[in-house]
Amino acid sequence: VSNPPGSRPDKLDAKATNMFSIKVKGKPNPKNSNLVKLELVIFQTDYPRVTKVLDITGQYKDWDTRSQTFRSGSPDAYSKNRSLSEVCMRYQRVAEEWTISGRLWSPVELSHCFDRQQTSSRPETRIRTVSQLIDERIAYFDSRERIKNGQVILSSSTARKYETFSRSLKAFTTSVYGKSLSSYFFKDIDAKFLSDYAFYLKRRGAENGNRGGLVGHLRLLRALCQYAAKLGMPGAGIEAFDSLGDMIKWPETTSRAVSAKTIALLENIDRSLFSAKEQLHLDLFLFSYYTGGMANVDVCNLTWDCVKEDNIVYERIKFPKTARPLLIPQSRALLRKYKGTGYGNYVFPVFTHKHTDSVKRYARVKQISVLARRTLSKACRILKIKEKTTWYSARGSFISRMVDDGNSPYAVAEMAGNSPMTIWKNYYKNTEREKLSERMRAVL
Repeated sequence: VSNPPGSRPDKLDAKATNMFSIKVKGKPNPKNSNLVKLELVIFQTDYPRVTKVLDITGQYKDWDTRSQTFRSGSPDAYSKNRSLSEVCMRYQRVAEEWTISGRLWSPVELSHCFDRQQTSSRPETRIRTVSQLIDERIAYFDSRERIKNGQVILSSSTARKYETFSRSLKAFTTSVYGKSLSSYFFKDIDAKFLSDYAFYLKRRGAENGNRGGLVGHLRLLRALCQYAAKLGMPGAGIEAFDSLGDMIKWPETTSRAVSAKTIALLENIDRSLFSAKEQLHLDLFLFSYYTGGMANVDVCNLTWDCVKEDNIVYERIKFPKTARPLLIPQSRALLRKYKGTGYGNYVFPVFTHKHTDSVKRYARVKQISVLARRTLSKACRILKIKEKTTWYSARGSFISRMVDDGNSPYAVAEMAGNSPMTIWKNYYKNTEREKLSERMRAVL
């Protein structure tokens, strides 16, 4: 089609026969109503119409719906109308060739005829539903292996989180929308979907007397959408999550640190009141306190290879950080006490020959953590300690005492395997208010 500059070309209705037609139609762009959204509309008898969005646009006020062209005199009207004509003719020529050769074809096939040529050199992206990609992530984390302190660690705990998240999301779409999660694609995860899901989680939490896993589930969904975007899933992205505001943020962490007085009482408690296993629980807690607040999973998995002459060097299992706590007489005494009692090369007698992989060891750590919490509760009752003391108290207590004693936060963070910002935000707590009050009176 050739027309004088600025004039309208013939109406873009390229009919080869009465069997098919190729047209251009325009409508206001939903993302910006001032612009026109142009679509190629392919019709063939006995088939539904197929539309294909074009990358040509302009002001909607300049679009003439009747002639399916940009109005003469509008900016770049000639070049845009010529481009639209050329697009229609490209598809018309292919349709005519297929029809003349007797080939059976559909509007969908025609709409993608040039796509295949453009992407033939690239691997085709397989479109997955939300449910399918969750299943893929579960399988991935179930088989993912990492090396920590010379041991093979599986990410099965993360896989279990995805399984719980999957059950929650399936229950939500079924009960709220009456649809199976398997029918949802990532383009469906918009602000309304997120708002409805957040409300569903809050309501379930209120019914069960908890938070309903609100933050954890929303953050898993965001991670899934981010991963889907990397894979090129249509409509995937994390922009819609901005609408959640603070709902997707972890709540402020309250330090579980206890006072030095409480630690001293636990150190000197009458051990005859406890069984051998309960004494092990107390020692695990104290060892954690002496070694920078070592996490329960790291204490249980500690091997002799990590014990150096003056310190312990180990990779934290839950975080990509290396901790380097110094050895002091109290921690050395516990190392001597349990030397030779652990299975294989493990320091403490936590695992046995039954715990052959990281999944079984993970379950064992959870079990012994529950038992240690009970032992600490028993000790607090005997000593009439009012501060809530758990295994997790060791970390905050160590950090708080070291900082209050004037040690550099950077040195404390290195021993704990954290950043200085993290220990201030999550673990530090002033547990010596009386001493602080005395210093204030002396200064002020």
